[in-house]
Order: sequence, then structure tokens, then C-alpha cells
Amino acid sequence: MKRVTEALLLLLMVPGFGSAQSSQNNWDNLKQLRPGQKIEVVDSSMKSLRGPFVSVSEEAITLQVGKSQESVERAKVVRVSVRDTSHRTRNMLIGAAVGVGAGLAITLPLEIQQSNEGNSLAGTMAGVTVGLAGAGLGLGAMPGNRTIYRIKK
Repeated sequence: MKRVTEALLLLLMVPGFGSAQSSQNNWDNLKQLRPGQKIEVVDSSMKSLRGPFVSVSEEAITLQVGKSQESVERAKVVRVSVRDTSHRTRNMLIGAAVGVGAGLAITLPLEIQQSNEGNSLAGTMAGVTVGLAGAGLGLGAMPGNRTIYRIKK
């Protein structure tokens, strides 16, 4: 049981490993943003601004916050992230598949043992499997942020 839990946690962390980029400290990465794209800017005081992207220059990045436009000087920008929802369906399917696999891995040995003794845990097995599939589906549906700029530390 402990090994199954550890394996599941490892599988859930794998997508995060691939998102690390070595060129995140390049201000030119911000030129790939499209006007209206939802972004998050964190400044040097750790204040987070969220809203649609407006523009970027060599001196600052501008976004729409509420009804006004906010500009953050380049020297004060710590991180810029973009809302990444392009793989949400794929992530939901992977999460559901991992949940089904985990549910079967946990309950199948118990079902085999109990069926040898004349008992059946089919209902419990189905409930656990469906519950874990739903949890995986929910985790996969969560939108993520992809960091496209981060200052050098």
C-alpha cells in the first residue's frame, strides 16, 4: 500500500519536471505573449498582478488589471506566468487512467483474497476505483501556469 501511494505521488509530480526551462531568464520570452492572453506578474515586493496582457517593452510589461492598465518595470519583475490550459483534456484523461489503475491495484488483490473465501468486494472495488478515477480527473482538470520569465537568482 505504501509503495502504491509513493508511485502515485511520483506520477503526479512528473509533469512538473518537464516544465523547467533553462532560458526562463530571457526578457525576450515575453514577446511570445499575445494581447488579451491571461498572465500573472509577480514583482519584487511579491505582489501578484493578474489579468490580460497588453504590451511589453524593454523597460516594462503592461497588463489590464480591473478597469485600469498596470505597468511593472522590468527591474521589478520577478516572474511572469501564462495561464496554460492547452492540455487540460489530455491531463484529465491521464489523471482518470492513473486513478483507475491505482484503484484496481489497491482493490484487486483484496478481491481475489476475499473471493477465495466465498466473499465478494465487487461493490467496494468499484467504488474505490471510480472514486480514484474521479480524483485523477479532477486533478487533471486543474489549470496550470507556465512560467515564461523569471529573474536570475
